[in-house]
Amino acid sequence: MIQEDRDVLATVSPFLQLAERQPETTGQVEKCISEQFTRLRESGVSAVALEACVCGRTLYPTEVATPFSQTRTAPGCCLGTLLRGMDVPGECCACAKDAGLEVFLVLRLWDDYFPGLASQFEAAHRHCRWESRDGEFSLPGVLSLAYDEVAGYRLEMVEELCARGADGVALSAESKAAAFTPFRRLDFFGFNEPYARAHMERFGEDIHAFDTAEYRRGPDLQLVDAVYSDGKFNAAGWHALKGEFLERFLERASKAARKSGKRLAFLRGRDEGILPMARMALPADTWLAGGIIDDLFLPEGPGDDRSLDDYLEEKSRGARVFSGDEDPRADGAVVPAADILSSEGSE
Repeated sequence: MIQEDRDVLATVSPFLQLAERQPETTGQVEKCISEQFTRLRESGVSAVALEACVCGRTLYPTEVATPFSQTRTAPGCCLGTLLRGMDVPGECCACAKDAGLEVFLVLRLWDDYFPGLASQFEAAHRHCRWESRDGEFSLPGVLSLAYDEVAGYRLEMVEELCARGADGVALSAESKAAAFTPFRRLDFFGFNEPYARAHMERFGEDIHAFDTAEYRRGPDLQLVDAVYSDGKFNAAGWHALKGEFLERFLERASKAARKSGKRLAFLRGRDEGILPMARMALPADTWLAGGIIDDLFLPEGPGDDRSLDDYLEEKSRGARVFSGDEDPRADGAVVPAADILSSEGSE
């Protein structure tokens, strides 16, 4: 049962501001984490969503995925040192509970690529990336759950996270993949063979069919767009089918979470799908009402320029964590922990 005072969910960097403060001993790390979570609780936060990965690398000990070692940046070197010396996400879970906060470990389903931070699985399964209509282009870091090997890999990660000290796992639709493709056209990706086969079986339409394609280049002659002419099809049905493949995975993940006594949450992105170029139907309210997920988290909307104090005052009730125990039609949001901490520090 969700507590009535659980009004604000904060998304938290796994090492918070440790990289900037660069604590030298394990005791200093624990103190820093404890102080941050205490401040969050005093600010009205009642649950935290803790990022478990940085792109394709995990921030916890793993037998399934690719662990983070370090990058050449100063924060990356500091984080690598911290992770070798202690289980930082595990310590975060413990400190959050000591502060009276619920904890969800966040796994991004479609964010497996950044230079130097790509997962080994993504590198070996590029054929599973979301594809363009002509099959010539793919979206780095965005692997399709329509492939059995991808769904199996993600399920193993969920099971691994369920074995840790959090209250649940939150599967996130947020992704930075747009930074690694020049294409910005709506619905440019998502034409993989499993989707095409399912669409043909249900609607009798070939989503791969088009008459011509015009490839456009920018001033530097780099390819920036591809426009496909004619060959129209039932786009709403196509989006729904992609969402159904995700729903099948969520059902498996939900069973795994409940077997471990954990909750399964879904953290919606700001778009209806992964990105504007890779959309799908996300009937999250239906998943919530049907018990496929236990909680639904929504990010703070784009373009909200109010101060954090005003935001919390106006939407403290709306910013709660959604769950099957509450009205799924209400408005709500996730508040970034960094905003709360910087707001507190400026007073």
